[in-house]
Amino acid sequence: MIARAFTEFTILRLKKPAVAVALLVAAFASLAAHPHVWIDGFVEVRVDDSRIAAVRAHWTFDPFFSEMIVLDFGPVSNGTFTDRQIEAIRRNAFDNLRHYSYFTSLEINGRKIPVEQVERFRASITEEGFLRYSFDIPINASLSGQSTTVRIAMYDESYFTDIVFERNYARVLTEGIAPRRYRKRLLSEQHIIPVWGPVTREVVEIVFEN
Repeated sequence: MIARAFTEFTILRLKKPAVAVALLVAAFASLAAHPHVWIDGFVEVRVDDSRIAAVRAHWTFDPFFSEMIVLDFGPVSNGTFTDRQIEAIRRNAFDNLRHYSYFTSLEINGRKIPVEQVERFRASITEEGFLRYSFDIPINASLSGQSTTVRIAMYDESYFTDIVFERNYARVLTEGIAPRRYRKRLLSEQHIIPVWGPVTREVVEIVFEN
């Protein structure tokens, strides 16, 4: 059902989102290199005591992909999927992204953190009527040094999905502790993809200061 809708509407460029398209990357690898799903994203870095517990990602999809998921897994009542619907969406339109590190690259102090699993997946509909995925990437990294730099990039190397960060691209959540000092910025970096060549990707950088 997703593949059928995908082939019928690939010429449409709606807004900016992306996900279950990863299920189709192998089947459609011969298509021209341009996005078919658009995502607007932001991240929340959850700090607990003296560690970074997790990064929670929020992806808001374009109108076409949003409608496709609602048609396949809905209906939706007051913007809320049932737990059974969320589980079906997770299994059929999200879990396959584990083969692609969930379109996420993480570094802490220059050390790459493998993105192999996620937790607390939720699917919902925003007030504007768009599909949103939210999920945790567990980290459990210490904040004991003088400073800790976290870098988060979200991109699809197949370029079938275009992910950009929203204007409010990142925030830090503290749980039961005093707020930590940090600074953040959104960077644009050139990244070489073997198949397509150089592309520009966005990177969220957060520096915690002790």
